[in-house]
Amino acid sequence: MPRTGGDAHFVHRPLSGWVARLKPGDTPGAPGLLGPINDGDERADARTSARFLTSGWTRTAADVQQPTGDPVRALALRAPDDSLVVELDDRGAPVEVSATGAELVARFEERWTAPPADTATVERLTGESLELRYFLLHRLDLETAAPAALFHCLPWHRVETAARATAALLDETSPPSATLPAPDGPLRHWFTPAATSLAGPLSVLESGLRTQRPGPWFGRETSALLSGLLAADPHRLPAPTRAALAGLALRIGADPVLHHSARLAAARLSAPEPRAGDHLALMARLDSTFVLRAADGEPDGPMSVSLGQERVEAEVTVTRGGRVTVEMEIEAGGPEASGSRTGHRRDVVEGPACYPVRLVPAGVAAGGEGRAGGGGGTGGTGGTGAAGSVRYWMLLDRTGPVLHGRIAVPAPTGGFDVDLDGPPVPLLFLDRVPAVELLSSLRANELIGPMRWHELVDGLPLRHTAHAVLATYEEELPT
Repeated sequence: MPRTGGDAHFVHRPLSGWVARLKPGDTPGAPGLLGPINDGDERADARTSARFLTSGWTRTAADVQQPTGDPVRALALRAPDDSLVVELDDRGAPVEVSATGAELVARFEERWTAPPADTATVERLTGESLELRYFLLHRLDLETAAPAALFHCLPWHRVETAARATAALLDETSPPSATLPAPDGPLRHWFTPAATSLAGPLSVLESGLRTQRPGPWFGRETSALLSGLLAADPHRLPAPTRAALAGLALRIGADPVLHHSARLAAARLSAPEPRAGDHLALMARLDSTFVLRAADGEPDGPMSVSLGQERVEAEVTVTRGGRVTVEMEIEAGGPEASGSRTGHRRDVVEGPACYPVRLVPAGVAAGGEGRAGGGGGTGGTGGTGAAGSVRYWMLLDRTGPVLHGRIAVPAPTGGFDVDLDGPPVPLLFLDRVPAVELLSSLRANELIGPMRWHELVDGLPLRHTAHAVLATYEEELPT
Protein backbone atom coordinates (compact mmCIF):
# COMPACT_ATOMS: atom_id res chain seq x y z
CA MET A 1 0.00 0.00 0.00
CA PRO A 2 1.16 3.59 -0.49
CA ARG A 3 2.83 5.36 2.39
CA THR A 4 0.75 7.63 4.55
CA GLY A 5 1.30 11.34 5.08
CA GLY A 6 1.14 12.33 1.42
CA ASP A 7 4.09 10.19 0.31
CA ALA A 8 3.11 8.54 -2.98
CA HIS A 9 5.82 5.87 -2.75
CA PHE A 10 4.83 2.33 -1.92
CA VAL A 11 6.28 1.01 1.31
CA HIS A 12 8.34 -2.00 0.27
CA ARG A 13 10.23 -1.66 -3.02
CA PRO A 14 13.78 -2.31 -4.24
CA LEU A 15 16.68 -0.39 -2.76
CA SER A 16 18.91 -1.47 -5.64
CA GLY A 17 18.43 -0.90 -9.35
CA TRP A 18 19.01 -4.59 -10.04
CA VAL A 19 16.85 -7.50 -8.87
CA ALA A 20 16.42 -11.11 -9.95
CA ARG A 21 13.57 -13.58 -9.55
CA LEU A 22 14.34 -16.46 -7.23
CA LYS A 23 13.81 -19.91 -8.73
CA PRO A 24 13.56 -23.16 -6.73
CA GLY A 25 16.81 -24.90 -5.90
CA ASP A 26 18.01 -28.13 -7.48
CA THR A 27 16.68 -30.21 -4.60
CA PRO A 28 13.86 -29.71 -2.08
CA GLY A 29 14.99 -27.34 0.67
CA ALA A 30 18.08 -26.23 -1.23
CA PRO A 31 18.86 -22.49 -1.60
CA GLY A 32 17.12 -20.83 -4.51
CA LEU A 33 18.72 -19.96 -7.83
CA LEU A 34 18.85 -16.48 -9.37
CA GLY A 35 17.13 -15.68 -12.61
CA PRO A 36 18.38 -13.04 -15.10
CA ILE A 37 19.05 -9.51 -13.84
CA ASN A 38 15.87 -7.45 -14.19
CA ASP A 39 14.39 -10.28 -16.25
CA GLY A 40 17.11 -9.75 -18.85
CA ASP A 41 16.96 -5.94 -19.09
CA GLU A 42 20.07 -4.84 -17.20
CA ARG A 43 19.61 -1.22 -18.34
CA ALA A 44 16.28 -0.98 -16.54
CA ASP A 45 16.02 0.38 -12.99
CA ALA A 46 14.03 -1.84 -10.66
CA ARG A 47 13.51 1.06 -8.26
CA THR A 48 11.21 2.78 -10.76
CA SER A 49 9.64 -0.34 -12.26
CA ALA A 50 5.84 -0.30 -12.47
CA ARG A 51 5.92 -3.85 -11.18
CA PHE A 52 6.59 -2.60 -7.66
CA LEU A 53 3.96 0.15 -7.76
CA THR A 54 1.31 -2.26 -6.56
CA SER A 55 0.17 -3.13 -3.07
CA GLY A 56 0.97 -6.34 -1.27
CA TRP A 57 4.78 -6.46 -1.47
CA THR A 58 6.56 -7.29 1.79
CA ARG A 59 10.17 -7.16 2.89
CA THR A 60 11.91 -10.47 3.58
CA ALA A 61 15.17 -12.40 3.15
CA ALA A 62 15.95 -15.50 1.11
CA ASP A 63 18.61 -18.20 0.97
CA VAL A 64 20.34 -17.98 -2.41
CA GLN A 65 22.83 -20.26 -4.14
CA GLN A 66 25.74 -18.16 -5.43
CA PRO A 67 27.58 -18.99 -8.68
CA THR A 68 30.49 -20.13 -6.50
CA GLY A 69 28.24 -22.75 -4.97
CA ASP A 70 28.14 -21.13 -1.53
CA PRO A 71 24.74 -20.23 -0.08
CA VAL A 72 24.07 -16.70 1.17
CA ARG A 73 21.21 -14.95 2.93
CA ALA A 74 20.06 -12.10 0.73
CA LEU A 75 17.74 -9.12 0.96
CA ALA A 76 14.54 -9.86 -0.91
CA LEU A 77 10.95 -8.82 -1.56
CA ARG A 78 7.92 -11.11 -1.52
CA ALA A 79 5.28 -10.45 -4.18
CA PRO A 80 1.53 -10.71 -3.61
CA ASP A 81 1.60 -14.09 -5.40
CA ASP A 82 4.23 -15.32 -2.88
CA SER A 83 7.10 -15.32 -5.43
CA LEU A 84 10.43 -13.77 -4.42
CA VAL A 85 12.81 -11.27 -6.00
CA VAL A 86 16.33 -10.84 -4.65
CA GLU A 87 18.17 -7.51 -4.54
CA LEU A 88 21.56 -7.44 -6.33
CA ASP A 89 24.62 -5.23 -6.04
CA ASP A 90 26.43 -3.52 -8.92
CA ARG A 91 28.24 -6.77 -9.78
CA GLY A 92 25.04 -8.80 -9.93
CA ALA A 93 25.70 -10.56 -6.61
CA PRO A 94 22.98 -10.89 -3.94
CA VAL A 95 22.93 -8.12 -1.32
CA GLU A 96 23.74 -9.99 1.88
CA VAL A 97 21.67 -9.42 4.99
CA SER A 98 21.85 -10.63 8.58
CA ALA A 99 19.25 -12.82 10.25
CA THR A 100 17.36 -9.73 11.43
CA GLY A 101 18.45 -7.38 8.62
CA ALA A 102 15.28 -7.65 6.56
CA GLU A 103 13.27 -6.66 9.62
CA LEU A 104 15.55 -3.65 10.08
CA VAL A 105 15.10 -2.56 6.45
CA ALA A 106 11.34 -2.99 6.76
CA ARG A 107 11.39 -0.70 9.79
CA PHE A 108 13.12 1.98 7.73
CA GLU A 109 10.69 1.56 4.84
CA GLU A 110 7.70 1.89 7.13
CA ARG A 111 9.12 5.11 8.61
CA TRP A 112 10.64 6.41 5.39
CA THR A 113 9.96 10.12 5.86
CA ALA A 114 11.18 10.03 9.49
CA PRO A 115 13.73 7.20 9.59
CA PRO A 116 15.00 6.01 12.98
CA ALA A 117 18.51 7.21 13.88
CA ASP A 118 18.92 6.27 17.52
CA THR A 119 22.24 4.79 18.66
CA ALA A 120 20.93 1.22 18.77
CA THR A 121 19.57 1.45 15.21
CA VAL A 122 22.83 2.88 13.85
CA GLU A 123 24.78 0.11 15.58
CA ARG A 124 22.49 -2.53 14.07
CA LEU A 125 22.89 -0.98 10.64
CA THR A 126 26.69 -0.96 11.06
CA GLY A 127 26.54 -4.76 11.39
CA GLU A 128 24.89 -5.21 8.00
CA SER A 129 26.74 -5.73 4.72
CA LEU A 130 28.34 -2.66 3.18
CA GLU A 131 26.23 -3.11 0.06
CA LEU A 132 23.02 -2.99 2.07
CA ARG A 133 24.14 0.08 3.99
CA TYR A 134 25.09 1.85 0.76
CA PHE A 135 21.82 1.15 -1.06
CA LEU A 136 19.68 2.11 1.94
CA LEU A 137 21.55 5.35 2.65
CA HIS A 138 21.68 6.28 -1.04
CA ARG A 139 17.92 5.93 -1.32
CA LEU A 140 17.26 7.77 1.94
CA ASP A 141 19.53 10.63 0.87
CA LEU A 142 17.72 10.98 -2.46
CA GLU A 143 14.20 10.89 -1.07
CA THR A 144 14.32 12.17 2.51
CA ALA A 145 16.02 14.57 4.88
CA ALA A 146 17.93 11.68 6.42
CA PRO A 147 19.33 12.22 9.94
CA ALA A 148 23.08 12.83 9.85
CA ALA A 149 23.79 10.12 12.46
CA LEU A 150 22.64 7.39 10.07
CA PHE A 151 25.66 7.97 7.83
CA HIS A 152 28.01 7.13 10.69
CA CYS A 153 27.37 3.44 9.96
CA LEU A 154 29.69 3.58 6.92
CA PRO A 155 33.28 2.27 7.29
CA TRP A 156 34.82 5.65 7.99
CA HIS A 157 37.97 4.07 9.41
CA ARG A 158 39.03 3.50 5.80
CA VAL A 159 38.73 7.22 5.06
CA GLU A 160 40.62 8.09 8.24
CA THR A 161 43.50 5.75 7.34
CA ALA A 162 43.67 7.13 3.79
CA ALA A 163 43.56 10.74 5.02
CA ARG A 164 46.33 10.25 7.58
CA ALA A 165 48.52 8.39 5.07
CA THR A 166 48.01 11.10 2.44
CA ALA A 167 48.88 13.86 4.89
CA ALA A 168 52.06 12.00 5.86
CA LEU A 169 53.01 11.41 2.22
CA LEU A 170 52.72 15.16 1.59
CA ASP A 171 55.22 15.83 4.37
CA GLU A 172 58.92 15.89 3.45
CA THR A 173 59.83 14.45 6.84
CA SER A 174 57.36 11.54 6.73
CA PRO A 175 58.53 7.90 6.71
CA PRO A 176 58.69 5.91 3.45
CA SER A 177 55.31 5.00 1.98
CA ALA A 178 55.92 1.31 2.63
CA THR A 179 55.71 1.92 6.38
CA LEU A 180 52.42 3.83 6.24
CA PRO A 181 49.26 1.76 6.79
CA ALA A 182 46.92 1.52 3.82
CA PRO A 183 43.10 1.40 4.08
CA ASP A 184 41.82 -2.12 4.80
CA GLY A 185 39.37 -1.85 1.92
CA PRO A 186 38.69 0.27 -1.17
CA LEU A 187 36.91 3.58 -0.70
CA ARG A 188 35.07 3.33 -4.03
CA HIS A 189 31.57 4.81 -4.08
CA TRP A 190 30.52 3.61 -0.65
CA PHE A 191 30.69 7.06 0.94
CA THR A 192 28.82 9.06 -1.71
CA PRO A 193 25.48 8.98 0.17
CA ALA A 194 27.21 10.98 2.93
CA ALA A 195 29.48 13.22 0.84
CA THR A 196 30.23 13.43 -2.86
CA SER A 197 33.68 14.23 -4.23
CA LEU A 198 35.40 12.90 -1.13
CA ALA A 199 36.33 9.23 -1.37
CA GLY A 200 37.21 9.37 -5.07
CA PRO A 201 39.82 12.15 -5.01
CA LEU A 202 41.12 10.99 -1.63
CA SER A 203 41.72 7.51 -3.00
CA VAL A 204 43.56 8.86 -6.05
CA LEU A 205 45.66 11.19 -3.90
CA GLU A 206 46.67 8.42 -1.50
CA SER A 207 47.56 5.89 -4.17
CA GLY A 208 49.18 8.48 -6.44
CA LEU A 209 51.49 9.78 -3.73
CA ARG A 210 52.24 6.26 -2.46
CA THR A 211 53.27 5.04 -5.93
CA GLN A 212 54.73 8.37 -7.09
CA ARG A 213 52.32 8.40 -10.00
CA PRO A 214 53.79 10.32 -12.96
CA GLY A 215 52.10 13.01 -14.99
CA PRO A 216 49.67 15.79 -14.05
CA TRP A 217 46.89 14.82 -11.64
CA PHE A 218 47.65 16.39 -8.27
CA GLY A 219 45.91 19.73 -8.84
CA ARG A 220 42.74 18.06 -10.10
CA GLU A 221 42.41 15.74 -7.11
CA THR A 222 43.29 18.27 -4.41
CA SER A 223 40.83 20.79 -5.82
CA ALA A 224 38.12 18.13 -6.09
CA LEU A 225 38.74 16.96 -2.53
CA LEU A 226 38.59 20.48 -1.10
CA SER A 227 35.39 21.12 -3.07
CA GLY A 228 33.91 17.99 -1.55
CA LEU A 229 34.97 18.93 1.98
CA LEU A 230 33.54 22.43 1.66
CA ALA A 231 30.23 21.10 0.32
CA ALA A 232 29.83 18.20 2.78
CA ASP A 233 27.58 18.25 5.83
CA PRO A 234 30.18 17.75 8.60
CA HIS A 235 27.60 16.15 10.89
CA ARG A 236 27.39 13.17 8.54
CA LEU A 237 31.03 12.41 9.28
CA PRO A 238 32.05 10.97 12.68
CA ALA A 239 34.35 13.16 14.80
CA PRO A 240 37.53 11.04 14.20
CA THR A 241 36.93 11.23 10.43
CA ARG A 242 36.48 15.00 10.54
CA ALA A 243 39.72 15.34 12.50
CA ALA A 244 41.68 13.21 10.02
CA LEU A 245 40.29 15.10 7.02
CA ALA A 246 40.90 18.49 8.68
CA GLY A 247 44.54 17.51 9.21
CA LEU A 248 44.85 16.51 5.56
CA ALA A 249 43.22 19.77 4.42
CA LEU A 250 45.78 21.79 6.37
CA ARG A 251 48.57 19.71 4.84
CA ILE A 252 47.20 20.39 1.35
CA GLY A 253 47.04 24.06 2.29
CA ALA A 254 50.84 24.16 2.35
CA ASP A 255 50.37 24.88 -1.36
CA PRO A 256 49.83 28.69 -1.34
CA VAL A 257 47.28 28.47 -4.14
CA LEU A 258 45.10 26.11 -2.11
CA HIS A 259 45.84 27.62 1.29
CA HIS A 260 42.61 29.58 1.75
CA SER A 261 40.18 26.86 0.65
CA ALA A 262 42.06 24.26 2.68
CA ARG A 263 42.04 26.42 5.81
CA LEU A 264 38.32 27.08 5.43
CA ALA A 265 37.56 23.38 4.93
CA ALA A 266 39.60 22.46 8.01
CA ALA A 267 37.75 25.05 10.11
CA ARG A 268 34.34 23.72 9.11
CA LEU A 269 35.38 20.14 9.80
CA SER A 270 36.84 21.04 13.18
CA ALA A 271 33.72 22.92 14.33
CA PRO A 272 30.72 21.56 12.43
CA GLU A 273 28.12 24.04 13.71
CA PRO A 274 26.18 25.70 10.85
CA ARG A 275 28.19 28.94 10.61
CA ALA A 276 31.62 27.56 11.45
CA GLY A 277 34.36 29.14 9.38
CA ASP A 278 32.25 32.12 8.30
CA HIS A 279 34.88 34.48 9.73
CA LEU A 280 37.35 33.02 7.22
CA ALA A 281 35.09 33.27 4.18
CA LEU A 282 36.06 35.51 1.27
CA MET A 283 32.59 36.76 0.42
CA ALA A 284 31.17 40.21 -0.23
CA ARG A 285 27.58 41.46 -0.55
CA LEU A 286 27.19 44.12 -3.23
CA ASP A 287 24.32 45.86 -5.01
CA SER A 288 24.32 47.03 -8.60
CA THR A 289 21.38 49.40 -7.96
CA PHE A 290 23.51 51.81 -5.90
CA VAL A 291 23.57 54.16 -8.90
CA LEU A 292 19.84 54.71 -8.48
CA ARG A 293 20.32 55.48 -4.81
CA ALA A 294 22.94 58.10 -5.68
CA ALA A 295 20.15 60.27 -7.03
CA ASP A 296 18.77 60.42 -3.49
CA GLY A 297 21.95 61.91 -2.13
CA GLU A 298 24.08 58.83 -1.50
CA PRO A 299 27.68 58.70 -2.83
CA ASP A 300 27.82 58.13 -6.58
CA GLY A 301 31.32 56.63 -6.85
CA PRO A 302 32.10 52.94 -7.29
CA MET A 303 31.13 50.50 -4.55
CA SER A 304 34.23 48.62 -3.36
CA VAL A 305 34.94 45.96 -0.74
CA SER A 306 38.37 44.78 0.36
CA LEU A 307 38.72 41.14 1.38
CA GLY A 308 41.71 39.44 2.95
CA GLN A 309 42.68 36.18 4.63
CA GLU A 310 46.32 35.53 5.44
CA ARG A 311 48.00 35.05 2.02
CA VAL A 312 45.03 36.27 -0.06
CA GLU A 313 44.01 39.88 -0.74
CA ALA A 314 41.12 40.81 -3.02
CA GLU A 315 39.39 44.00 -4.08
CA VAL A 316 35.81 43.73 -5.40
CA THR A 317 34.24 46.75 -7.09
CA VAL A 318 30.92 47.56 -8.74
CA THR A 319 31.18 50.51 -11.10
CA ARG A 320 28.48 52.94 -12.16
CA GLY A 321 28.82 51.44 -15.63
CA GLY A 322 27.36 48.17 -14.36
CA ARG A 323 30.58 46.16 -14.17
CA VAL A 324 32.05 44.02 -11.41
CA THR A 325 35.81 43.84 -11.12
CA VAL A 326 37.63 41.36 -8.92
CA GLU A 327 41.37 41.76 -8.43
CA MET A 328 43.28 39.24 -6.35
CA GLU A 329 46.82 38.66 -5.12
CA ILE A 330 48.14 35.54 -3.40
CA GLU A 331 51.50 35.48 -1.65
CA ALA A 332 53.07 32.44 -3.25
CA GLY A 333 56.75 32.76 -2.42
CA GLY A 334 59.30 30.84 -4.47
CA PRO A 335 58.96 27.32 -5.91
CA GLU A 336 60.01 25.87 -2.55
CA ALA A 337 57.12 27.54 -0.70
CA SER A 338 54.69 24.63 -1.00
CA GLY A 339 56.53 22.71 1.71
CA SER A 340 55.50 19.27 0.47
CA ARG A 341 56.67 16.50 -1.79
CA THR A 342 54.55 17.92 -4.59
CA GLY A 343 56.93 20.90 -4.69
CA HIS A 344 56.09 23.32 -7.47
CA ARG A 345 54.35 20.61 -9.48
CA ARG A 346 51.26 22.78 -9.95
CA ASP A 347 53.24 25.53 -11.68
CA VAL A 348 55.64 23.41 -13.71
CA VAL A 349 53.68 20.27 -14.60
CA GLU A 350 50.06 21.41 -14.52
CA GLY A 351 50.35 25.04 -15.50
CA PRO A 352 48.84 28.11 -13.81
CA ALA A 353 45.76 27.85 -11.66
CA CYS A 354 42.37 29.40 -12.38
CA TYR A 355 40.43 30.83 -9.44
CA PRO A 356 36.64 30.35 -9.38
CA VAL A 357 34.71 33.60 -8.91
CA ARG A 358 31.00 33.08 -8.31
CA LEU A 359 28.33 35.76 -8.42
CA VAL A 360 25.26 34.58 -6.51
CA PRO A 361 21.93 36.47 -6.31
CA ALA A 362 21.30 37.81 -2.82
CA GLY A 363 19.20 35.47 -0.71
CA VAL A 364 20.17 32.37 -2.68
CA ALA A 365 22.00 29.85 -0.51
CA ALA A 366 25.46 29.02 -1.82
CA GLY A 367 25.50 25.69 -0.01
CA GLY A 368 25.58 22.19 -1.46
CA GLU A 369 27.77 21.48 -4.42
CA GLY A 370 27.92 25.12 -5.48
CA ARG A 371 29.59 26.25 -2.25
CA ALA A 372 33.07 25.47 -3.42
CA GLY A 373 32.74 26.16 -7.09
CA GLY A 374 31.27 22.91 -8.24
CA GLY A 375 31.57 19.84 -6.10
CA GLY A 376 30.39 16.96 -8.25
CA GLY A 377 32.90 16.69 -11.09
CA THR A 378 36.62 16.45 -11.53
CA GLY A 379 38.49 19.28 -9.96
CA GLY A 380 35.38 20.97 -8.66
CA THR A 381 34.20 21.79 -12.15
CA GLY A 382 30.94 19.92 -12.19
CA GLY A 383 28.48 22.82 -12.17
CA THR A 384 27.89 26.43 -11.39
CA GLY A 385 26.05 25.73 -8.15
CA ALA A 386 23.13 27.73 -6.77
CA ALA A 387 20.28 28.71 -9.08
CA GLY A 388 20.92 31.98 -10.89
CA SER A 389 24.61 32.05 -10.02
CA VAL A 390 27.36 32.65 -12.56
CA ARG A 391 30.91 31.35 -12.36
CA TYR A 392 34.04 32.77 -13.98
CA TRP A 393 37.59 31.43 -13.88
CA MET A 394 40.24 34.04 -13.10
CA LEU A 395 43.73 33.16 -14.36
CA LEU A 396 46.44 33.52 -11.71
CA ASP A 397 49.69 34.64 -13.34
CA ARG A 398 52.90 34.67 -11.35
CA THR A 399 54.72 37.96 -10.85
CA GLY A 400 57.75 37.19 -8.72
CA PRO A 401 56.55 35.87 -5.36
CA VAL A 402 52.93 36.91 -6.03
CA LEU A 403 50.11 35.32 -8.02
CA HIS A 404 47.89 37.98 -9.56
CA GLY A 405 44.53 37.85 -11.31
CA ARG A 406 41.86 40.30 -12.41
CA ILE A 407 38.48 39.90 -14.09
CA ALA A 408 35.77 42.37 -15.13
CA VAL A 409 32.25 41.11 -15.83
CA PRO A 410 28.68 42.42 -16.11
CA ALA A 411 27.11 43.03 -12.72
CA PRO A 412 23.96 41.06 -11.83
CA THR A 413 20.83 43.12 -11.30
CA GLY A 414 20.21 44.07 -7.67
CA GLY A 415 21.96 42.58 -4.68
CA PHE A 416 24.44 39.75 -5.11
CA ASP A 417 27.27 37.97 -3.33
CA VAL A 418 30.79 37.53 -4.66
CA ASP A 419 32.12 34.16 -3.49
CA LEU A 420 35.90 33.61 -3.59
CA ASP A 421 36.11 30.55 -1.34
CA GLY A 422 36.35 27.76 -3.89
CA PRO A 423 39.68 26.02 -4.60
CA PRO A 424 41.55 27.02 -7.77
CA VAL A 425 41.87 24.47 -10.57
CA PRO A 426 44.75 24.27 -13.09
CA LEU A 427 43.66 25.28 -16.59
CA LEU A 428 44.61 21.79 -17.74
CA PHE A 429 41.76 20.34 -15.71
CA LEU A 430 39.06 22.74 -16.84
CA ASP A 431 38.41 20.44 -19.80
CA ARG A 432 34.96 19.55 -18.45
CA VAL A 433 33.82 23.15 -17.99
CA PRO A 434 31.06 24.10 -20.48
CA ALA A 435 32.43 26.00 -23.47
CA VAL A 436 30.12 28.97 -22.81
CA GLU A 437 31.50 29.30 -19.27
CA LEU A 438 35.09 29.08 -20.43
CA LEU A 439 34.48 31.63 -23.19
CA SER A 440 32.95 34.12 -20.76
CA SER A 441 35.99 33.58 -18.54
CA LEU A 442 38.42 34.39 -21.36
CA ARG A 443 36.50 37.59 -22.01
CA ALA A 444 36.54 38.42 -18.30
CA ASN A 445 40.34 38.14 -17.90
CA GLU A 446 40.81 41.47 -19.67
CA LEU A 447 44.52 41.79 -18.81
CA ILE A 448 45.34 38.49 -20.53
CA GLY A 449 45.92 38.97 -24.26
CA PRO A 450 45.66 36.47 -27.14
CA MET A 451 49.42 35.83 -27.17
CA ARG A 452 49.42 34.80 -23.50
CA TRP A 453 46.33 32.66 -24.00
CA HIS A 454 48.06 30.84 -26.84
CA GLU A 455 51.06 30.17 -24.61
CA LEU A 456 48.73 28.52 -22.15
CA VAL A 457 46.29 26.75 -24.47
CA ASP A 458 48.41 25.53 -27.38
CA GLY A 459 50.15 22.93 -25.22
CA LEU A 460 46.91 21.47 -23.82
CA PRO A 461 45.59 18.11 -25.10
CA LEU A 462 43.76 18.47 -28.41
CA ARG A 463 40.48 17.32 -26.84
CA HIS A 464 40.53 20.23 -24.37
CA THR A 465 37.60 22.65 -24.69
CA ALA A 466 39.95 25.63 -24.50
CA HIS A 467 41.18 25.21 -28.09
CA ALA A 468 37.77 25.83 -29.67
CA VAL A 469 36.97 28.49 -27.08
CA LEU A 470 40.17 30.42 -27.84
CA ALA A 471 39.39 30.30 -31.57
CA THR A 472 35.93 31.76 -30.91
CA TYR A 473 37.41 34.39 -28.60
CA GLU A 474 39.89 35.53 -31.27
CA GLU A 475 37.12 35.84 -33.86
CA GLU A 476 35.39 38.32 -31.56
CA LEU A 477 38.40 40.58 -31.25
CA PRO A 478 38.43 43.77 -33.31
CA THR A 479 40.68 43.59 -36.36
